[in-house]
Amino acid sequence: MFDPLTIDHQLAQIFLTSARCACFRQAARSLNLHIVPMRKKLRKLEATVGTPLFLYKGRELSLSATGRELQQLLIQKFGDLHPEDVSVQRALVRLAVPTALLTDLLARDLISWLRNDAAVRLEIIPQEGEPERLAEVMIWITDPGTPRPTPSFAMTTPLMLARIPYRAHMAKRYAGKRLPSSVADLKDFMLVQLAGNTTVDSFEPWNQLIRQRQSAVIQVHSQEWVVDLLRNSSCIGLLPGYISHVDRNLLPLDELFETALERVVWISTSPLAAEQSEVQTLVSLIYKAFEDRHNWFTQ
Repeated sequence: MFDPLTIDHQLAQIFLTSARCACFRQAARSLNLHIVPMRKKLRKLEATVGTPLFLYKGRELSLSATGRELQQLLIQKFGDLHPEDVSVQRALVRLAVPTALLTDLLARDLISWLRNDAAVRLEIIPQEGEPERLAEVMIWITDPGTPRPTPSFAMTTPLMLARIPYRAHMAKRYAGKRLPSSVADLKDFMLVQLAGNTTVDSFEPWNQLIRQRQSAVIQVHSQEWVVDLLRNSSCIGLLPGYISHVDRNLLPLDELFETALERVVWISTSPLAAEQSEVQTLVSLIYKAFEDRHNWFTQ
């Protein structure tokens, strides 16, 4: 039998975690390792031992007889080596972000990051206004020209991520040959209003139209509901101009108002956490997500 004393701590953890998870990919996620170099280490171990340590039965990974014997020897030497028993505790990273931006722009990239680094400690906090609660990374939306927020805590200088134009939208399935092209044309349609938009100064032309309505208005409290109502009924609602990239069932209407409806997205971090590797990784991920979609934010 191969002498387990020649196996170092890291290789023992890789082997025992792979055996416990019965899945190389999950083991790599658990250990925050790239699967390719991890598998190379295990194949090199098998070559040194001279016999397979892992077997596939159908799609299930299991240990060979030699693998089970090695597992017991390594447990006797190192213990079971659960990741939380041997790794340094990761710092908590809090991301405060508007729900719509999280869903529309950041979700896929965040999930990819978390899929590749299962040891991350992340808390996602809904932030629908300016920062009021300290978080390691803060994203918020304001009207153009709005001064820097003055919360009761320190934050790095806000940097602009994007300018987002907003347009009235309707579902393609309800769009006739002649689309609404003026405010007057909207009289024959129900309008959907996101409650949070009521006090947004940049949306005053739209909000004035809503206030003038005596009927045919529905108010909801999430952008998701605006989208659902537009998609499934002959309604018109105000949405970010990029939404047709997210949901191709939605059709932006020609600009209905003389004043462009626009908002600005900002990012800032906690000064004490700005140099943490997880915070820097998260900030880089956010910048890349916006840069990759820069064409979404043009009129």
